Amino acid sequence: MFSQWRVTMVSLTVLAAATLVSAAGEWKPLFNGKDLTGWTVAAGRGGGTTPPQPAQWKVENGVLVGGQGTGRGSLVTDEQYKDFELELEFMLTELGTKCSAELIGEKQENASEDKSCLYNSGVTFRTGYQVNIGRREAGEFIGIVVHRKAPGAIRGYVLWLSTGDEKFPGLRKKEDWNRLRIMAKGPQITVTLNGKQISDVKDDPTDPAEARWKEAGPITLQWPPAGESGGAQGFIKYRNMRIRTL
Repeated sequence: MFSQWRVTMVSLTVLAAATLVSAAGEWKPLFNGKDLTGWTVAAGRGGGTTPPQPAQWKVENGVLVGGQGTGRGSLVTDEQYKDFELELEFMLTELGTKCSAELIGEKQENASEDKSCLYNSGVTFRTGYQVNIGRREAGEFIGIVVHRKAPGAIRGYVLWLSTGDEKFPGLRKKEDWNRLRIMAKGPQITVTLNGKQISDVKDDPTDPAEARWKEAGPITLQWPPAGESGGAQGFIKYRNMRIRTL
């Protein structure tokens, strides 16, 4: 009888494991390496009477490239995602030599003498959350950011939920590809950089204005804002992007 009970328990365990595996969606490419199928370039902002110029995202040798030349506008997926796991590789251009992570002034602005140090990109999801991609030496960490007025918010509205790689000097490889994994499951968000978990936060906003942050939204790749980085004309590159629902 014990033997029969043991077989039954093993069978139930295997069944439960299979159910967990099947509960997650299959991995699928988010970028096909050929063109921008499945993505839309969002209109950038113009200045005064100047109409917005669309950002010139392009594909080169299987790599998605943004941030070179003129134009503004993020790259947005046509599909929306709520609970998901996203994997990708990125490379951020190296700019600036006089970088500082120090914050100064009432609005806590960055003190970098060379503003090109602030050149950055990011991955936005559920509309409200962003995994910033920047240089830790300039205070532009690879971590989780929201726009929220709160004590400690930078420039009055940029709040770090997690400063990610701040405590991991050298983890981001310069002039090389870096592997990034983002997992969002309910209020829990985790970020892994090159195999090291750098962020693990739980955020459950109660403000009605932020209620939609809990719902599905597109995945958005940020066009590096040259206006915030001294007019820098660098690049952000992405490749090997895949996603699955959870």
